[in-house]
Amino acid sequence: MTGVEALLRQYADIRDGDRCVIAYTPDSRESAALIAVGLRQRGLRPDLVAMRPLVDYQFAKRLDAVLPDPAELTGRLVLFTLEKDTMSHFGPLVDVLRRYGDDRCMVVRVISASPQFFEKALNLSPAELSARNATLLHRLLGVHDIRVRSRGGTDLRMRLDSTRFDWISNRGVWRPGGFTILPAGEIATFPAEIDGVLVADGALNCNVITSIDTRLSDNPLRVEISNGRAVGFECADSDIRELVGLCFRQPYGERVGELGFGTNSGIDEFIAANSHINERRVGAHIGFGQHNQDQHKIGYQEKVHLDLITDGAEIFVDDDEEPIDLAAFVPSTLPHPEIARDEDITGDCCGFGYGELTDVPGVTGEGAA
Repeated sequence: MTGVEALLRQYADIRDGDRCVIAYTPDSRESAALIAVGLRQRGLRPDLVAMRPLVDYQFAKRLDAVLPDPAELTGRLVLFTLEKDTMSHFGPLVDVLRRYGDDRCMVVRVISASPQFFEKALNLSPAELSARNATLLHRLLGVHDIRVRSRGGTDLRMRLDSTRFDWISNRGVWRPGGFTILPAGEIATFPAEIDGVLVADGALNCNVITSIDTRLSDNPLRVEISNGRAVGFECADSDIRELVGLCFRQPYGERVGELGFGTNSGIDEFIAANSHINERRVGAHIGFGQHNQDQHKIGYQEKVHLDLITDGAEIFVDDDEEPIDLAAFVPSTLPHPEIARDEDITGDCCGFGYGELTDVPGVTGEGAA
């Protein structure tokens, strides 16, 4: 309930007079109940709307049935959507934003909804995450050459091009007209060049539904990267090998589409689930498959997006001898740069949509955003 309070007070800024709606998939019933209890303790009576993940032709109708008349709304409309493995129904939610106006409607999209979301992902406030992201962005914007190393053996050399490729900042800060995507705590871009060795000893996060244990501390995943592509990998865990191999065999699955840095130091450990909580934990992650840029900048689309995450990392900038330790840097007071694109504005946290993968242990055949 400490996490519920942080969600309602710091992230959603719930006020007297707000009208709250909770839309949830079957796998998120417990999370929906926790938020409903927290709202009722504040004297608010939320409406709850069940929804099927990915495809639910009646969801818009059920949602519309509980929404207030915009002319009679005295406060804000705050709409929480809760899903464990998916992110669904962008169309109806965009319609709600347009109907009520950018400054009168807040849509909070929770992915990886679970007890761990409340226990681990909300320990830092949006202001703290924004300061951490801003510090790294001010250091990296305009930089051309970086090297990323980790104690697990990662050693990657990259060339950045901030004039061509956007930086994305997920920090949990509400912006009028956009979705607030949680869990928060990440900056990411597309590396113009990348070569070296990635040793993912934290976890993986993939846009498929799988029940395998995604933690990699006992069986690190080593990937050789050359000219922006995975050219070889090895891992002692057979389930991980099968999942990664299937992702890499997709048409653009071996291509590096993202360089990301987790900034949420409030997440104290990796969890077993295939979860964005792991991606937000302090460390570096390389995303393979679908990229995080506009289509006109990178001319391919891929259904699969696979993030491989390190347990901590250091960033060496140009020829500086002192690296940035992602686990230990001191946030500055610099404002968040406007040049970085907020992930919460686009509503699409991991690139393109829903991979249809099969023949992987624990994979259902439907993908997750």
